Amino acid sequence: MTAFSLTEKNPYVNKILRERSRREKKLRQSALNWFSLVGLYPLRVGENTLGKSASYHISISELIDDAEAVILISQHSVALVQASQMFSINSLPASPRRMNVDTDENPDLLECGALAMMVIQRGTQYFLRVWDREAEPLKRFHGLYYFPVDPAWRVNAQFDSFDPPRTTTIHNAVGGEATVNLPGCARFHIDGVDCTLLAEEDDEGLLFSFTDLTRQDATYPGGRYLLTPHPVNGKLVLDFNLAGNWPCAYTPYATCPLPPPENHLKIRVEAGEKRYHD
Repeated sequence: MTAFSLTEKNPYVNKILRERSRREKKLRQSALNWFSLVGLYPLRVGENTLGKSASYHISISELIDDAEAVILISQHSVALVQASQMFSINSLPASPRRMNVDTDENPDLLECGALAMMVIQRGTQYFLRVWDREAEPLKRFHGLYYFPVDPAWRVNAQFDSFDPPRTTTIHNAVGGEATVNLPGCARFHIDGVDCTLLAEEDDEGLLFSFTDLTRQDATYPGGRYLLTPHPVNGKLVLDFNLAGNWPCAYTPYATCPLPPPENHLKIRVEAGEKRYHD
């Protein structure tokens, strides 16, 4: 379990512990987080009825009795066709309207009791994501697990830029795919083993999505990720003490990207975040 006890004798360890603490607080700053997810339902083209019983296209056991709604999926839009009075949308009584999805600037939040719902888009597929503010996993949250901080896992790497930049197809946990930009790759050595990781563009730097041999017994099998600043003069630092889990490590209702095959390291990276579930 997380143990954020700082020590004045080691500024580097303190820095890593603070970063881990900030990340954990960010994960839990809203009740609508990965630990309160209770459902992810594919939406078909046409009308999708949702309610509590199995007679609806989408049966949500946590819904209030007699609550029901209809969501219409067309080729380029999503609409709320009808909703019972138990529902609200963006804190106002729910009424028929076009719905913004998670990829829009202001996604709409459909709520009913303790439940909150949002339509999300992954490629051409739409899903209904459902949170429950009273979810047991949220109540039982026990902190994240990490390997001990070890400065040896702060690795210097050579960054080779791709000219021109490349693209690749990244698959996700729900069977979709997306095209991402690859500005280059990081090359480094660990215990005499030559390693390479493809880099993806991120909002503030580079993202490295990877797996390693600890997936067999200690880390989330689906992979982890590491964020770094952009390289300077072809050099960058990969601090694996800051490697974190993709959200799929916490819930079966996430849609995480899968690491590209080239980023499956043939070494054990015993640093960063461990598995969340036992």
